[in-house]
Amino acid sequence: MSFPRKGILGYSLFIGVYTIVLLLLTSCLSAANNRSERTVALSAASYTYEGQALVQTEKEAPSDIQAHEADKPPPPEPEPVVANEPGADSDAAVNAGDPLLLPLAVDTKSATPTVTSETYVPLVPPAGKPSSKVSIPVLNYHSVAIDPGNIVVIPPDKLEAQMAYLHDHGYTPLTLEAFIRLLEGDRSEKSPEKPVLLTFDDGYLDNYEEAMPILAKYGFPATLFVSPGMTEQDGYLNWEQIKKMQAGGWDIQPHGMSHPHLPKLSADEQAYEIVEARKQIEERLGTKADIFCYPYGEYNKTTLKLLQHHGFRYAFTIDQGFATNEQSPYLLKRIFVNGEENLNAFAAKLPKLK
Repeated sequence: MSFPRKGILGYSLFIGVYTIVLLLLTSCLSAANNRSERTVALSAASYTYEGQALVQTEKEAPSDIQAHEADKPPPPEPEPVVANEPGADSDAAVNAGDPLLLPLAVDTKSATPTVTSETYVPLVPPAGKPSSKVSIPVLNYHSVAIDPGNIVVIPPDKLEAQMAYLHDHGYTPLTLEAFIRLLEGDRSEKSPEKPVLLTFDDGYLDNYEEAMPILAKYGFPATLFVSPGMTEQDGYLNWEQIKKMQAGGWDIQPHGMSHPHLPKLSADEQAYEIVEARKQIEERLGTKADIFCYPYGEYNKTTLKLLQHHGFRYAFTIDQGFATNEQSPYLLKRIFVNGEENLNAFAAKLPKLK
């Protein structure tokens, strides 16, 4: 009886121990399995992130670089330095750092004007310039002769009639200096009620033979824009005639040495045409010649910068309209006188008394 009880007790003890060990083993295996799954999941997530990063690095980075480069403005192209005009003193080294001497981009593609009053930034106005607008008609003449059908040639009788009209209707033709004083707001002298500036381009012989006597009849001054390289040629003035016109109240100013198409020239060539014309006029006439007139009305940025660099005060275009103190000093407008028009058409271009 005692033996069977001991056997049952031992067997029960063995079963209990075995169950406990089995439970512990199961628990350990389960924990290990969970750790393994978490490790695999983390590795996969890490690989996926790194994979995305690699994909972005390989595909997007070049695109970003291209976009960045495209956003950059193109580097400025180097531009030629304007050489000193022939016979000038050696001030190039002194002015080597002057930005005005460096950015002279030459436009040789077209002979038409490449700068207008809408695109060119006006220069700093002269000191003392008034806030009110000054507007003066500048009449643009050329040859005075009989040449039917040629609108730039006005017959002497028509010029006579126009000068008589100006005289009879109270207009006051100005000297060039008087014109500049008015434009700059100088009130040291009384301003005429109806000022006008008379200009003649190119230096034709008939300006001396026909125009000068007509203007002298009314006591009118005028401004002559001459190309020194064309003097002494057939149909053009010589220096003796130019001197007599100057003595008769005509201002003589440069129109280029050879009346060239300036935008077709290099910076050096333009500099010569502009500065040499002034030099010859000043040397022969003993006068200041710093008011320029564009041959054919053509210019480009190089022309404007050269005028500023060489100290020209003003320049006249063939753009139509009155000259005003609101225009760039190098883009003053004029009124073309058509030699085929009648007196009424001429009068309609002028301001009327208020």
